Amino acid sequence: MGRWLFDDWGLRKGYLRVSEDGLEEICEGAPPSDSLKALVIPGFINAHTHIGDAFAYPAPRGRVEEIVAPPDGYKHRVLRSAPPERKLAAMREAATYMANTGTSGFIDFREEGVKGLKEFAESLSGLPVRSVVLGRPSGFGDPRGEASSVLDACDGFGLSAARDFEVGLLREMASLTRASGKAFALHASECVREDIDAILDLKPAFLVHMTAAEDADYARCAEAGVPVVVCPRSNEFFGFRPRISELKRSGVTVALGTDNGMISVPDMIEEMKAAFRLGRLSGALSPTDVVELATSGGRKVLNATGKILTNSAPDSDLVVIRVSGDDPMLELVTEARSERIHAVVRGGKVWRAETCRR
Repeated sequence: MGRWLFDDWGLRKGYLRVSEDGLEEICEGAPPSDSLKALVIPGFINAHTHIGDAFAYPAPRGRVEEIVAPPDGYKHRVLRSAPPERKLAAMREAATYMANTGTSGFIDFREEGVKGLKEFAESLSGLPVRSVVLGRPSGFGDPRGEASSVLDACDGFGLSAARDFEVGLLREMASLTRASGKAFALHASECVREDIDAILDLKPAFLVHMTAAEDADYARCAEAGVPVVVCPRSNEFFGFRPRISELKRSGVTVALGTDNGMISVPDMIEEMKAAFRLGRLSGALSPTDVVELATSGGRKVLNATGKILTNSAPDSDLVVIRVSGDDPMLELVTEARSERIHAVVRGGKVWRAETCRR
């Protein structure tokens, strides 16, 4: 399967040899004449999701403060009122969709404290997709009493904007997270510019959005080695534009996420197309840049490698996407759809996309 391979070493001719038992070999060089005309890339990393609100799709239009801001934005009201079984079913559907469309792993910000984390774990049971889940206390007053139990149940804290919390409390939560050896992340400068130095003093693992930030803020993130996850379709929904080219020029590690399940289906091909469309407005964003956002960018956030190593088939996570022309990277970020995914390779096992969807 395949005519081209793409990873951190670039685009080159290559293909996969597969059998009924799974992936046998990743081969560089000219493919056999009967090899499926397809592009092979690393599995996607969806670096920012909120699948807990997927049951509320589609969300109504409104400002960020009206739709997602705590404690009484639309999202938080419907989360409080929805039956748990409805939320579980929607989370499982979202995670299944990701698994079937080439996402190897995702990073979720889960609301609703320990209860929300238990629902998340139950919804993903048995699914072939890896997750990093960052929780948060369920209350919006003083969360100190719940913070330790939340951290015990997840991979760290994933908070809303820094301005939603008193500074001293934020510092305590960040310190508690680091002391536990877990990740601390938060949304930053989504609709208004926030004090980047105060945010970076919290030593976050990564930030989300930064659409209202300035070039000097990007430079500070680069100096601090803090990645930024951008979510183009969610930003478009609220009338914002991620400045991806500027982030990359500043030296920031940039990854791609699909954000709220109530706003966007967690489809990484659609997110890449939105990133390329918006990136062209500011120039200097190539198809290669965009595919890297969805693959190696997310792996860098997770401190993992994004390379396809030749002949290292057993542990590979790959996506095989059918193409029709001879510029597979441009085709992927302009006109491809997830329906073109021919196969997903996870841990060396080949899953036919059509089989996965049934």
